[in-house]
Amino acid sequence: MNIATRLGWTLWALVPVAVLAYHFGPGQVLMARDIAASRQDAALQLEQDAIAAQTEAYARHLVTIEARVATFLPDATPGDQLALDAAVEAERHAYKEAADRWEVVASTYEQVEEQLVGADEQTLAQVRWSKARARVRSGAIWDGAAELESLLYDLEDSARPEQQQLALATREELAAAHYFGARLLRLEGKPADQWRPQAIKARQHFRFLAETASRDGASRDVIRGLEDNVERTINLEQMDHSELEGRPLPRQSPRAARGGGPRPGNRPGITQRPPGERDGRGASGVGPIGPGW
Repeated sequence: MNIATRLGWTLWALVPVAVLAYHFGPGQVLMARDIAASRQDAALQLEQDAIAAQTEAYARHLVTIEARVATFLPDATPGDQLALDAAVEAERHAYKEAADRWEVVASTYEQVEEQLVGADEQTLAQVRWSKARARVRSGAIWDGAAELESLLYDLEDSARPEQQQLALATREELAAAHYFGARLLRLEGKPADQWRPQAIKARQHFRFLAETASRDGASRDVIRGLEDNVERTINLEQMDHSELEGRPLPRQSPRAARGGGPRPGNRPGITQRPPGERDGRGASGVGPIGPGW
């Protein structure tokens, strides 16, 4: 057998070795990324379905509030009470459907995260943000808040502009989570030592965002929306329980929290109160809650 033939057979014998090396090396990374991309497409579609279910649940919530008001009118009839009972049941079912859909969204994003082997930090952080937001909206508020807090801890010292923007978005979702949690705890009749710390966290995060937006030259509408959120949180702390029951929940809030109660403390390094921040209880004027609420 001449040298050329022998060399040819040697190279041919090495082909399976090269294929296996690629399969168990870069090939695994590429396959994982393909799976992640496919599941992310699925997550985006599931997210749209969850948003539609949330919109329907919120509409049912408004109907329930109107039906409850009708039962307190002087000319209320037994039929009004029956209408209220039906509205409450329809609302309960609609919010359960929305919560279940958001839970599936969170699980799908978790699968995406597991497949993002070697992905860049920004892509992974975006997926973590989407997963944690879905977790909060599913009613697992404290789990979602813990994930948002962890993500914020990882992002807030970054010098990259895109990660700074994501850090602000993460802080806003975290503020909303604390607000949702505080309000639901109040509606459940929990004592102030359980719901008030959550309201304080929400107020501090919203104030931080408002002051950051003002410092960075954001539009007046954006700044005012964040300031309104601060004021709405102050109102939550000061409002009478009976008055709170007659106010609609935020659009993106779950109807009930699940997965236990709030977790104590915060990750070290997360700024809650901007330097020099005043308490804010003297703020006046109430505007519409910001976009996404």
